[in-house]
Amino acid sequence: MKTFFVRAALILTVLFIAVISCKKNAVPKCDGTASTYNSNMQALINSKCTNPGCHPNYATFAGIKSVLDNGAFKNRVVSTKDMPQGGSLGTSDLNKVQCWIDAGYPEK
Repeated sequence: MKTFFVRAALILTVLFIAVISCKKNAVPKCDGTASTYNSNMQALINSKCTNPGCHPNYATFAGIKSVLDNGAFKNRVVSTKDMPQGGSLGTSDLNKVQCWIDAGYPEK
């Protein structure tokens, strides 16, 4: 009986790691959304990044501009996917972000 539980736990652990790995390795692709800060990125950033204690300065385009310009935003959100805190964005949101990146982070 003990062997069964050990094997089941091992299988569940391997499956959990596989699922997490697949999500982290997914490469965002622009889905054709015309993303600008004002049209759809501001709402996404405000809901995921400007929480108390995180990045309150990201509530405006001027506040987030420096991390856009130095590549930190793309690196943390799209490449390493360790932001926002608590997990990466879903595929749809990542694709919108990728469209915004591809367009050069337009504000309007």
